[in-house]
Amino acid sequence: MIIDWLTFAPALCLLLVPIGLFHGKKIRFCDISRDWEGHRSAILALSLHWIDLTRAALGGWLLIHALTHAPGIAGFMRYSILGIEGAVMVLAVGLQTFVCKEEDSAHAPFAFVTGLVLGVYPPIVAGFSIALAIALAAGSRVPVAYFPALGVLLAGIGFGFEGKKALILLGLGTCALILPWLFTIMFPRDLVFSYRARQRSLDAENALPPRR
Repeated sequence: MIIDWLTFAPALCLLLVPIGLFHGKKIRFCDISRDWEGHRSAILALSLHWIDLTRAALGGWLLIHALTHAPGIAGFMRYSILGIEGAVMVLAVGLQTFVCKEEDSAHAPFAFVTGLVLGVYPPIVAGFSIALAIALAAGSRVPVAYFPALGVLLAGIGFGFEGKKALILLGLGTCALILPWLFTIMFPRDLVFSYRARQRSLDAENALPPRR
């Protein structure tokens, strides 16, 4: 196995740094099980979501190009490469989910997992999977369904287009994508999404007397 460290190191930096570390005082959180109607514009206005999407896509692309087979060696080395790629993806999604500044909560990394799929998998597989997962989650009005739906669709559509050769990487990607959903089942914590607080809300908070 050949590791291009000039590519692998930036990939790790882009993927493994939790976005939750950059949530400042103007960021607010809302349980994803609540109605999104009043928060959609505030969610889209938060630049960290777009940064998350972009850096996950770039990090995923760098990850799969950083590891290559040594000449004349196959079999075990191929599985080693896939294992490393899968481990990084699982760890990356786990860190984005578990690191959250909201007490007793976990962060729902919608933008991150979307970018990761775009960066790691072929465009046609990623595009169909994301579009259908969004439609299913929106149609069911259960936002957390996006994660398992994306994972299952990625495996099914990827197998249809790529065949058995991509089965391992598709399976590892599915494991990473369903992590936020599994977190809601395994731990007594709320899964929340972040949005930018409106200026009127901030002014109202600042006008409140300090707690004693």
